[in-house]
Amino acid sequence: MDTDVTLSYSFIAQRCADSKYSIEELERILFNEVLPALRFNMFDLPAPEWAGFPIDWVVMRVLSKHRFGKRKPWILRSYTQIHWHEVRQLIQETRQRNAEK
Repeated sequence: MDTDVTLSYSFIAQRCADSKYSIEELERILFNEVLPALRFNMFDLPAPEWAGFPIDWVVMRVLSKHRFGKRKPWILRSYTQIHWHEVRQLIQETRQRNAEK
């Protein structure tokens, strides 16, 4: 958790740009699936998980914690929104560059 998340922006943006999802769909996935399922890790004591989670566990967690049809979670929403704003721009720029090739 002491890693600067901005160092991962390019990696995240590239993976998102390569996906079949629109920017709007990616945003809904972030706020309605990823954030509700994994926000607990920001508060996990004594130390949060750094190495990642098994994919089967993530799928089950998302299915049980998703917020589709409900308000966005308020915990960490503004923190996540700040990062999403930057990553969103990088996704759009990456897709534009890819389209010009």
